[in-house]
Formats: sequence, structure tokens, C-alpha cells
Amino acid sequence: MSNRVRTALLLLALFFAGWLPRVVALDRFVTIDERKWLARAANFDYALVHSDWANTFQREHPGVTVMWAGMAGLRQLFPDYAQVAPGLFAWDQEHMEAWLQQQPGRPSPLVLLTAGRWWIVLLVTLTVVLSYFPLRTLVGATTATWAVLTLAWSPFYIALSRQLHPDGLVASFTMLALLLFLAWLYGGQQWRYLIGAGFVMGLAWLTKTPAIFLVPTGFLLILYELWRPLRRTPAHGAPWRRLLTGYVLWGVIAVLTFVALWPAMWFDPIGTLLRINAEMGVYVERHTTTNYFWGQPMDDPGFWFYPVAYLFRTTPLTLVGLVSTAVLGWRRQQLFADPTTRRTAGALALFALILTLGMTIGAKKFDRYMLPGLLALEIVGLLGWLALLAPLVKTLWSRFSARPLPGARAMSGVTLGTLLLLHGLPGFLQAPYYLTYFNPLAGGALTAPYALFMGWGEGLEAAAQWLNQQPGAGKLRVAAWYADGPFSYYSQNRVVNIGDESPLFWLDTDYAVLYVNQWQRQLPSPEVIAYFAAQTPVHVVRFGGIELARVYDMRNLLLPDFVDIGKNSAADFGGQLRLLAYQVGQSQAQPGDRLQVTLYLQSLAPMPVNYNVLLRLVGQDGHEHWRDEGWPWGAPTKEWPIREIRPDGHTVLLPADLPAGLYRFELSFYDPATFDPLPVLRVNRDEALGTTAREVALLQVGAPITATTATPPTWQFGDHFGLDVTKPAAVLPATGQLTFQLQWTSLTRTAIDYTVFVHVVNGAGDNVAQQDGPPLGGFAPTRLWEPGQQLLDDYTIPLPADLPAGQYMVQVGLYTLTDGRLPVVQAGNVVGDFVEVGSVVAP
Repeated sequence: MSNRVRTALLLLALFFAGWLPRVVALDRFVTIDERKWLARAANFDYALVHSDWANTFQREHPGVTVMWAGMAGLRQLFPDYAQVAPGLFAWDQEHMEAWLQQQPGRPSPLVLLTAGRWWIVLLVTLTVVLSYFPLRTLVGATTATWAVLTLAWSPFYIALSRQLHPDGLVASFTMLALLLFLAWLYGGQQWRYLIGAGFVMGLAWLTKTPAIFLVPTGFLLILYELWRPLRRTPAHGAPWRRLLTGYVLWGVIAVLTFVALWPAMWFDPIGTLLRINAEMGVYVERHTTTNYFWGQPMDDPGFWFYPVAYLFRTTPLTLVGLVSTAVLGWRRQQLFADPTTRRTAGALALFALILTLGMTIGAKKFDRYMLPGLLALEIVGLLGWLALLAPLVKTLWSRFSARPLPGARAMSGVTLGTLLLLHGLPGFLQAPYYLTYFNPLAGGALTAPYALFMGWGEGLEAAAQWLNQQPGAGKLRVAAWYADGPFSYYSQNRVVNIGDESPLFWLDTDYAVLYVNQWQRQLPSPEVIAYFAAQTPVHVVRFGGIELARVYDMRNLLLPDFVDIGKNSAADFGGQLRLLAYQVGQSQAQPGDRLQVTLYLQSLAPMPVNYNVLLRLVGQDGHEHWRDEGWPWGAPTKEWPIREIRPDGHTVLLPADLPAGLYRFELSFYDPATFDPLPVLRVNRDEALGTTAREVALLQVGAPITATTATPPTWQFGDHFGLDVTKPAAVLPATGQLTFQLQWTSLTRTAIDYTVFVHVVNGAGDNVAQQDGPPLGGFAPTRLWEPGQQLLDDYTIPLPADLPAGQYMVQVGLYTLTDGRLPVVQAGNVVGDFVEVGSVVAP
């Protein structure tokens, strides 16, 4: 068998070794950015067909090679796309997906994305295999073979080279370009390597801008090569002209490739470069939301982020090999006695250092950004293993056998092959969720969630598939993190995003799906994460020891406490409509004022009647002073989708002659044909509240009537209420009735309706009279009180006619039947559960 045939068979074997772990289950999950790259690739195709060169610029990365790959997949399955598409699509929203759904017989977005991924896998695998040739020149054929397998089986590399995304592809091109340049520099300066290095560097630049770090790396290596002979043999000088010419030619070829393969550079080269610079400046200086590092959400993880990311994303084999390289390379022992091997290892380590320092400058940091440097260190680590293995095998053999070592090279190969399999095995076990691989020596899945941001979409498709199996899946509404793409591509449900909007925009869904990096980064807010943490998920997606997604049933949940909106009067009406929340434009007004009241209403079930909503303003005497009624939202309730939340606005015009005082808004629903009202029920229960109207909010018209202006209040009950009092008469009046006023001040909102108790007790502590009830005779339940509101409550308590002469104390407190009395707080300390507001003497 000829050498060429053997080489061809070897390359074919290496190709399949790299291709197989990448191509399996390509449609299993979608990462958050891939949907955008699919739309960009489609726009790129459209722009090419219509000679719209300017719009082949889609992103500052610039991602041209990714768009070429995506376009290849698109033309493979949808060859006339550019002819039938309505134009360019905004890639930040699922407009293209919506259009595809309207095209019968066309492939789905997931199918198109998978096709684009297939081309990425092909490009990456070919790039890895082609690395064999410069590696063979640098370190020999056997070592080159092991090096290609090391790259091909790197778990984090496999994970990122399966996506329609720049990071895996730019790492591939960058590494090949560097190896070709090193083969030119250290392997006899053959022009074919330099031309190849320039072409591939151009492809790397077309993929993503961090490939520019090849330029300073090459410059420093050239400088070193110029300085090295001067240091040793100054009389002979250095081959500076050939080296500098080669360096310049390397860059020129890369620039020509960059221009030739990107039509935007044909149309407006200067403008395109300025756009890249401007947009990249914004891109690198901030995260869209926030990052996560070492257990804390943060904007910029700082200097230690990439060293920690290297530790978690590399393999045990590479870590041990790097230590071996550091020791043996410094001593120039074993394999590192060869100058070319030593310089190759040094050049790869230098590139990893330059890339890491360069990427550390920007505030935006992800572990995937350091992939080109990680690949360089994978090769350096392999060289360390090779240098370690030969003497190690020889020593072990001599210890256990007196016979000569048979086939040392074969034995070293078997040993190294086993180690390389172990190098890839931890990643293979994570397939197809290669992104969930973390270095076992760093703690793996046990420690990684506390150290690094994780989750790029893997697991959300499993959550979607679980929801697809629920009854009525096609009609369910689901709120999800990474809703666009990672979730929606697999879901049969109607999907909305859990973003920074108020929970009012996603609480009307049937289910919510939270994701691992969401609770890591406390997004959309710590309050939202705490709210869900207090609930029990109905389904959890786990893989490789990592909890990836949680599914919550939203159908019986109310608004969270942190939402700053009135929600304490929530109620169900006949099991068909729910008052979820409300907003009153102001809690104090003047006669003649105009104010706005908004009710947030939710449908609970199909409604056979177009109900009317009735909102009234009533006084303490029950007299009505204003009303508004009609269809809520101005739409028939029969057509209201189940669980949808709608704001129902009412403009209140107060009568000009309205007396000053405390008033109350009351809400009810009724059948306009029969005027039958819907009963008011406690939320999520069939328990009737015994009324057909729900008290919604209090409104103070004019200045409140107060008994005292004491600030702060004399007594405080829990965190919620302050109390001042006009003391009762010192001597019991002839009427036998005890009269006084309690002035309450609301300190914070509460969802609880407390009962006020007033006890008149004798010297032995026995009650001789009492009065228990809600404030203002039930007109002003405490759940309606707004912070800062003052209410004056009059009390007249009849005392027994046969009351013995003596002194009696008046005690006041608040309680509920379930939780008992509220504590009385003074100066931060609990001093009891009632206050003595005065005493009276019975003659």
C-alpha cells in the first residue's frame, strides 16, 4: 500500500472520528442565538439573489461563513426561497418563522436550521482533518494523528461546532490558520503553507472578529525569529526580508479573501468596516442582560473569568499534559529537545495567552469566546503527554520484566489512544447535550452551576415536549425563558416570553418554564425568581446531574407580592371572571376631580353570557355617588379567550358637590338580560363571600378628618398599622355609654382583613364589655388601606347597667381568627398584643 493511500485512509478515519459525534441528533435542541442566524442566513441569500450587496452585512461579528453555511442548508431544502420570500426579515423576532408557517409544504424552521448545522459540522470536521498536514510538518505524522484526534474529541469543541453559530467555526478556522502559519514559519517557509494560512485567516475574520488576535501573535513570533539568530550569531544577521515579506503576504491574502467572499465589502468597504467597529464597540462593553460568575450575577466577571472557564471546559488529560509540558518543555527534555516541537508548543501557548488577555478587556465574557485558545492548549497538553509517555512506558516495563521492551512506539500508541478515548469519553456521555460537560477535576456538574453561567437552550425542548403531552396542548399558553427558538421550535403551545415586563403580561398563561441561567442570574428579577422558588414545579428537566428547566402550573396562581399594584381585593365572580388586580389613579381627591380606575380582569371559563361590569362609588351610608357599566374592555365576554388578562378602564368624574369623606369603589358583574349578578367567590375556591359586589378600593374625598396630628403614631401594630386615640371620658357618663375615637394610620399594604377588638376590663382583667368588628363598621376592610392613609373610627360601647363602681381599662387590638392578635411594637420591641387607650371610672 502506497503512502498516499495510507494517508488517504488515515484522513478518512480521522474525518469520521470528528464527524460522527457532531452529526448525531443535530435536531435535538436549539441554542438561543441560532434562530437569529437562520434569519440572517435567509436575509443573506435574499440579498445575494437581488444584488443587494449592502444587506449582506447582518451582524458585526461578521458571521459571513455562518451565513454561507445556513444559506447552503436553505437552498438544499428551499431552493426558491429568495424568489418567494417577501423581503428581509428582522432577525430579533420570529417574523421569518411566522411567514414559514403560512407556506404549505415548506420545511419548518427546525428542519432548515438542522440543514444549516449539517454544513457547519462538515466545515468544522474538514478543518480539523486538514490540520493534520501542518501538524505533520511541525511534529511528525504520528503526533499529528494524535493531535487531530485530541481536537476532534474535545468535548467543549464538539458542543460549539454543532451549532449554526460563529464560535465553533471561528475556532476551527483560527486554529488551522495558526497551524499553517507555524508550518510555514518553522517548516522551511514553504509558500503553500503561507498562502493557505492567509486564506484560512481570511475565513476566520469573515466568521468572527476575535480571529484578529492571529495578527499580533504572528507579529510577535516573527520578531522572535528575527531576534533569535541575532542573539546567537550576530555576524550572520537574520532573514528579515523573507520573514517580513511572508508576514505581510499572509495579511494581504487574508484581506483579499475577506473582501472576495463578502459582497458588502464590494459595495462599501470603508462603511462596512466602520459599522463593524462601531457595533462591536457597543457589543463587547455590555451583556444584553447580565452575566454570572462564581455564584453571583454580575455585568463584568473580571480577570479570573477565563482562567476559571478554561479549568471547567478543558479535560483532565489536557490539564495533566499542560503540567508535563511546563516541566519537560522548560528543561528541554524528551520530545521538547526538538526545537520545532518546542517552538510550536510555545507559539500555541502564546496565542492562547494573547487571546485570553484580549478577550478579558471587554465586559462581555462567555466561556465559548475562549475556544480558540482552549484548542491551542489541547495540542500543547498532548505534546506534554507524548513527552511523558515514552520514558514512563520504558520505566514501567523494566520494573516488571527483564526482557527488552517490544514495540515501544506501539505500546506508547496504545496507551495514548486509551488516554485520548478517556479525553473524549466524558463529553461523549453527555451527547447530545455536550454543553453540559464540565471538567471532572474541577468538580464537574456538582460545582459548575455555582461557578459559571450555563444553559444555552439545551433542555428547553424537553420541557416543550412534556407540555405537548398535556391535555389540550394545542390551546395551552406557555411563558418561557428563551421562548423564541429554543422553546418555540418544539412547542405545540402558544408561547410568550418571560421578560422584563410586568407579570400581568405572562400570568395569564397556563404554564411557565424557567431556565437554569435564569435563576443563576436572577432574571428577569430576584423577586420573580423568589416568587417561583416558593412554588412547586410540576415537571423538572435534568441532565448529567444538572437541573436545566422547571415547569410551573400557572392556572391557580395570583399576582406576586412584589408587583406594585392593587391586588388585595382579588376575587372570582361566578367561577367565570376574576378581578386579578386594579389601579386607582389616586387615593385622595377633591370634589369635581377626574381620575382613572383600571381593573385587570381574567377569564376563567367559557362564558355563555355577555356580562356587564358595574363599578360604583358609594359612601359610608350606602348611597351611590357614581357608576359606570357595560361590557368589560368594550368587548363581549363570550369571545374572551380563557385565561386572557384584559385591562378594563373607567374614567371617574366626581360630583362637584360631593361631601368630604371616605368612599368606596365596589365591583360586580351581571347578566344584562336578567340583571342577575354573579356571586363573589374567594379566589381559587368555591367559597362564596356572601355578596354580589366586591369592595375594590377606598377613596378619600377632601382632607381626612383626624383626631390628632401625632407623628409618628402613639402605637404600632406589627408593620402595618399605627394608632392614635381620643381618650374616653374619665368618669362614665350618665348614659352608660363609653365613647371615643380611634385614628388609624396605614403604614404598609396588607392582604389580610383584620378585626378590631375593644375590651373594657375590670381590675381583675375580666371583660365587662366588648366590641369586635372590622374598621368603620365593615366599610373599610384593612386590605383596602393604602400606605399613609388615615381613617377615623368612632366607637360607642354600652356598659352594663349594674356595673359595679370602680376603675375600668379600655384595651384595643387587632386580630384574625387564624393567626391571632397582631403584636404591639414600640422602639422596635414587642410590648404586648393590645394597648390600653384609657380608663374610665364608674361611680
